[in-house]
Amino acid sequence: MALSAAEIAGRYTASLRALGEIAEAYYFAGALDDARQLWQVGAQTLTGKEVPPADRVNFLLGYGGFLVNSYFLTSHDGGMMQTVVRQAQQEAEALGDEFAIARSLFLVGQMMYHHNLVDGDSDFTQPLDYLQRSSALREKIGDEYNLAESLFYTGLSHERQGHAEQAEQYYRRALELAERRGNRWAASEAHRHLTDHTEGEQRFTHALRSLGLRQEMGFTRGLPPALLLLGKIAVTQDKLALALEYCQQGEQLAEAMNLPLYLVTALLIRSDIAAKQGKPDEASEYVERAASMAQQTNHALGLAMANEKRAQLANAPAGEGTRGESNG
Repeated sequence: MALSAAEIAGRYTASLRALGEIAEAYYFAGALDDARQLWQVGAQTLTGKEVPPADRVNFLLGYGGFLVNSYFLTSHDGGMMQTVVRQAQQEAEALGDEFAIARSLFLVGQMMYHHNLVDGDSDFTQPLDYLQRSSALREKIGDEYNLAESLFYTGLSHERQGHAEQAEQYYRRALELAERRGNRWAASEAHRHLTDHTEGEQRFTHALRSLGLRQEMGFTRGLPPALLLLGKIAVTQDKLALALEYCQQGEQLAEAMNLPLYLVTALLIRSDIAAKQGKPDEASEYVERAASMAQQTNHALGLAMANEKRAQLANAPAGEGTRGESNG
């Protein structure tokens, strides 16, 4: 069957869109390996001369976003992540599409933020610069739906720099925009991290809302950290049976999806529960298992959380638990 160049371009457009949508569905379901394979298949077709530049850029941005999130969760494919994200940025700028440029700036900032977490770098100046540039451009073009995400990550970067008050302000602005524009992912993340800036039942309310939004979205991959956060908060409220229930649910999902960072978090929550129960040896054993897993996956954030918990156990009076590590 003969096809014109325009018809071939149309086929590329449809196939790349379909591959991206299916890959994202796999990612939402927690099937990271299946999602990665589809992104790789799509990337191989980008060399076709009939591929429309806009479709090529959109696919690279989607692929780059997947690699950034996957890298944070597994510490794998760091080199590929940087190659794809930088290529997406360059091609978005060459295309001159402000929506794509804003997305690429956000993606670079998000990549730098997660790279710092995985590698243990404490300087978040560069991620902040890219995220603020993305926010400014999104505000200029009226893209409030995605502006919520740029603002949220700006808050995260301020949090890592020790700017708690600024971080909270960004989280609250991101939440307001996300709820107004229907961005449930950004709203869920803002709720989750506002738990570090609230106390008592308000913490639990934010965490429950974060979990509920992920369930509404069908975002199975995002359920483990939401469940584990509820477990951590329940520990601080001395609701140990409830804490263990949430921890077990998050742990089972993380294990099924092979998400080692959340398995580390689950072990640290189990340590907190054991410490509250007056079982210091059991608590220490969970911490050492968490540290070993973090070392095996070469994840600096996981190791830092384990080391922090180790120090807290060493300094805590017998039977006294700890508030828990940062949400990450």
